[in-house]
Order: sequence, then C-alpha cells, then structure tokens
Amino acid sequence: MQPKFKSETCYIPIRSGIYLRNNHGGLWLKGESLHRLLEHLVPTLDGHATLEEITDGLDISRKKMITNLIEKLSAHRFLQDVSQDQTRDLSPLELETYSSDLAFIESFQNSAAHRFEHFRNQRLLIIGSGLCFSSLIHASLQRGIKVIGAIMAQANNAEAGQQALFYTNDPEQTVQLLTVRSWDDEIELRDIMQTYDTILLISDRPLLARLLNRLCVRQKKIFIPAIMINNHAWVGPLVHPKIEACWECAWRRLQSNLASRSGELPHYEFSEQTLTDPNLSLTRSAASIIANRLVFEVFKYFTHIGYPQTSGQLIDIDLATFQSKSHSFLSHHHCLTDQHPILPTAQQFLEQVEHLQHRSPINTEAFLDAIARYTDEKLGLFTSPDAEDFVQVPLGVYRVQITNPMLIAGPQEPLAVVAASINTTSARLRACQEACEYYMAEVVDQRRLLTLEQVQQQALSTITTAQLVDPSPAQTTNKLWTWALNLHTNQACVVPAEQVFYSLHHNKRATVHQRGIASGMNWDEAVCLTLLDWCRYLTIERLSASPHPYPQVDLASTLMTAEGRHLYRLLQIAVEQFTVYDVTGTLQVPTFAICVEGKVIAYSTHCDVALALSHGLEQALQQYQSVQFQQPEYAIVPVPDLPGALRGKQVYIPEYTLPEAWSARLGWLIRTLQAHNLRAFVVPLDHDPALTQAFPYIMRALLSRAEV
Repeated sequence: MQPKFKSETCYIPIRSGIYLRNNHGGLWLKGESLHRLLEHLVPTLDGHATLEEITDGLDISRKKMITNLIEKLSAHRFLQDVSQDQTRDLSPLELETYSSDLAFIESFQNSAAHRFEHFRNQRLLIIGSGLCFSSLIHASLQRGIKVIGAIMAQANNAEAGQQALFYTNDPEQTVQLLTVRSWDDEIELRDIMQTYDTILLISDRPLLARLLNRLCVRQKKIFIPAIMINNHAWVGPLVHPKIEACWECAWRRLQSNLASRSGELPHYEFSEQTLTDPNLSLTRSAASIIANRLVFEVFKYFTHIGYPQTSGQLIDIDLATFQSKSHSFLSHHHCLTDQHPILPTAQQFLEQVEHLQHRSPINTEAFLDAIARYTDEKLGLFTSPDAEDFVQVPLGVYRVQITNPMLIAGPQEPLAVVAASINTTSARLRACQEACEYYMAEVVDQRRLLTLEQVQQQALSTITTAQLVDPSPAQTTNKLWTWALNLHTNQACVVPAEQVFYSLHHNKRATVHQRGIASGMNWDEAVCLTLLDWCRYLTIERLSASPHPYPQVDLASTLMTAEGRHLYRLLQIAVEQFTVYDVTGTLQVPTFAICVEGKVIAYSTHCDVALALSHGLEQALQQYQSVQFQQPEYAIVPVPDLPGALRGKQVYIPEYTLPEAWSARLGWLIRTLQAHNLRAFVVPLDHDPALTQAFPYIMRALLSRAEV
C-alpha cells in the first residue's frame, strides 16, 4: 500500500480527538494525541512511500496504531492507495497543464490520471452557432479534449474564419471545422458522426436536437445538448446506450407542462422556424457559463467523479439569474426515438388482461410513495399534492395539477384536480388517484389503435357507437378502434376509440370527471367502481319513472361506518336541515340522494350501504365547506334535483344483501346489468407505460343495450 493523503481534506483538533472533512463527508476520531500524530504523518503520506516504509523502525504497538489509523482513513476516503492506480500514458507536460483537473478528480476517485486520459481521448463533435458555439469549443479545449470536430448549424461569413480563434492548450489538440450540406441528409450526418464518440449540441432548435438524439441512439453515440429558449438554457439529458435517458422524452414532457401556459409552447415545438425572443442577447459570460456546464457534465461522466446531473435529468438554467435546477423525467409515450409500441392481437390483449387480473393489489402507502416519481414542476406528469391555502377543517383538501400530455388547447390556467376527504391522507390519496384518472383518460397513442380497414380484414367483433349507452358526440365515423374486454363473455372485442379517449373527439380539455372511468388498488375494485359509476348514472336517469315517492333514511338508526357516523354528526352541527333519500332503482344497486336545505347536493352509489352513505355525507360536507369558506375550487358538480313529488315522508332503515368482496361484487354487477339487457365492456387506460408501471388499474367501462 502506498497511501496518499487527499489534498482537499481538512482536519482540526477537537475535544479528546480530531475531526476530518472532505468531499465525501466527515469523520470524528477519538484520541488526544491524534492531531499531533497526523501532523507528523501527513508529509509522508504523499504516495511515494509504502506503508511498510512509513512504519519501518517503529515498535509493534506504534506500528499497529499507525496502520490502523491509515486503514481507517483509507476506508473513509481521506487518503488513497496509489499502488492500485491504473496505468496511464500522460506526459509530464500533460500532468502539469491539467494538474487542477487531476486534483479535482483525485478528490473523488482513484486513478485520476487514467480517468482524465479517458476523458481527454474522447473525440467530440460540437454543433452550434454564435457565441455559445465558440465558447463550447474553447471550454472543451481548456478541459483537455484532443480531437474536436465542429459544425456551424447556422454558418455566416463572420464565422467562416473562426478556426484561427480556437487557441489550443497543448500541441496534441486539433479543431476541425466541418460542413453539412443539408440537415435533411441523414446519411451524410451519420457518416460524419461515425468518426466521433460524443456529440454536443448548443442551439435554439429543438427540431435539430430531436434529429441528433435519434441518430445518436441508433448509432449508440453519447449525446448531450444545451437548448436556449428565451430566458432559459436547457442542458441535458446525457444520452448513452447504458443509461435510460432520451432527450426527446424529456422535451416532450417539458412541452406537456408548457401547453397550458399562454404563448410559451410555440417556442418549444419541433418546427423549422425558431421563435426565440429577438431581444435575447447572450453575453460572453452567459455563453461561457452554458458551455462550461455542458462540458462539465461530460467530464463528470467519463471520469466517474459522480453521476452527471444530466443522467436522467434536464437542467434548467435561468439566464437572468444563472440559477439552475435539475428536473427528473420519465419516458414519453409519443417519443419516436424511445417508444415503439406494438399493436396487440386479441390474444395478446387477453393475456394482458389476465395478467392484470392476477397481479398483486397495490398498497395505498406504496402508491403514494410511488406517485412522487411522477411529480415535478417542469417535467412531471403532475405537481406534488398541495394543500395550498385551502381550509383543512372539517375536511382535508388537496390539489394536484395535471400536465397536458396531448397538448390540447384549454383554459389559460393548467387543469387541476381538487379532492376532499375526512382526513388529509385520504384527501391526498383521492387527489392523486383522480389526477391519474384524468391524465390517462386523455392519453392516447394512435400507434396502438386499429384502423377500420384492420378491423374489417380481421372480421373482429365490434361494438359501434350506435349500440352504446349515452355515447359521446362523434366527430369521426369510427375510424379508429381499440380493444375492450366483454365482461359477460371474457372475450376481446373492439370499440370506437373516440368513446374511450377524450382527446380524440374534443379540442378542449375535460374539466369534469367523465362517466365510467375509475381506478382501484386491484382489477376487481377498479372495474367495480366503473360499473358503479354507470349504475349511479342509470339510476339518476330513471328517477322520475318511480310510481312511488322515495323513502327517507333513518340516519340515527342505520348502521354506518365510523367515518360515516362522524360525518353525520358534523353535518348536524354545520347545517340546519339535511335529508337522505333512498333512490335505489330497478337495478337494486344502493343509491342515495343527499339533500341539504331542500336541494340535492349529491347522489352516492355503492354495493355497501354504509360506504354509500359515508361517501354521500362527505360530499355534502365538502359542498358546505366550499361555500362557507368561499373556496369554489372544490365545490361539488351540480346534479339533477329530486322532484318534490318523489320525496317521501316515510323514514326507514335501508338493508341490502350484497356481496362484500370486490370479486363477488363484480360478478353480481355483471349479472345485474345483463338481467336488464345491458352489456359492459372495459378498457384498461394504459397508453402511458410510465404511469402504468406504478398504477395499472385505471379503467374505462362502456355500456351497450344491444344484444352482442
């Protein structure tokens, strides 16, 4: 062992010992004489003497003490064993010229010279224009890169002779200016790129970045861009065959978050015409900061001094303040580079459904932990659940903002889900679930849909729009179709895709929850909840058909959950008068109308009477809280009123004998619908694989009255 004390390590005497600190952390060692001992040892810990030579001539006890100290310092990375360094071929001149870079690497890793040499030998292809282009070349030269190829993306006469301005740090460095006749000629680009290991882009053209990202992925080249849009520079991600990161995925996630912000999205679109603010004028210092940050990320990657921040992340540099922040992102379903969905056959679809049916249920705590991966203010699917300024009594209230994955035009304010529940944990869970439902109801990848021609060629079982109960207004004539599961036969069929995916038939975002969409912690629960939503709708539609008034529920005597009983007491305090009517119709699925001050606030449907009442009372209390504290964000969506003639005076205790397990409930609901000449079809909403991995149980159910 040839120990070398790391130059960035500091040590100070403290009470009865010594404290050491460097880039890897701190260490406190006991021993009153340790400070004096270390001061004596440090000059000898220069990497030239072996441990045996350092301890030569000492008695056994002192030799053991020093050996133990050196081993402990080595274990905590305060010194390194230079005898284990990998070989390197750097000349004395190179070691002197790049001594600061070597010292920096050495503070994090062993074999600093070997690691620096690996970085130095990377052949860089730099593409860009203007000050940032020249700054990036200078930064690469200063870091020690030997071979640089440079292409001006937007060449002009003033730049044509810039090669003479690139001053090298040492004789081995070369800069070669290259030309591309046409950026549409991918063969020419591939031929140029083949000579280089790493491609760097500094530009204001997202379309060019997408092209280079795709070519680099195909050729297994390393790629890292910096894209300047108005007052921001977006650096990364570092694209590499061994790293799951794709620039196009990151940029599409960014577009989704900007879609609801007036005027910003056009600057970030993949278009030939750049819309960069003409008033934006980069100074040399700004260009230098962006260029050096880009090169530093490459330097970190090849020297292994810590994973680059651009590995799986996009760095946002504010060009007004030069503050930066890293943002994680997930793959994007529409990415043409990274995502290659396969149109499933009927058999593959049924296998997918069977897998979902037998998959283990999701734990609610695990779901809330997992959803954190999907939240980010710039690149996430959602923002983090936030209580904002909402009053948290008597109900907890949370808000989740949803990204715009399909870039649908909509209100200036981003779409958000606000959910309330009896406690903050339940409110947070409900907000996250509803956000997932809204999001997946919009997301559609048309590569996964069948055309009418494919449906006709394969003679597939089809359910047309005309056969469906309460279909959405069709703007197309069933041009695209998607697989669905017939819950009565367990066979695959196809249904109109526009009846499943909101974004196919609307040019504005949905602001209310769509019918027949629900999620759960397992297959049976999710499908049951979609059918219960339909049962609620059908019951409300048939309210006026009842020949007799609906009875009132004796809430004081009816068996309720602990939460339901608590909500009942809160409502008694909050409002002067409220009544619950049992409006269960011919489907015999328990449904209740909750009336406050004579007005129906909500209808609640569930197989469990206690849960149906609890959910309904919670909605009534939510409406009260919204009005009382003037917070309309979570007001209940208005529902049809219950005619006065159908409000009975009879008070009774509702009792229904229905299954308790979700699987049994599902079977009962299917049989009930079938008995009323209704057929149910369910479609897993899974067109964003990134979210499906964590939360696969988001479903949409369609009903048909026709015999199929």
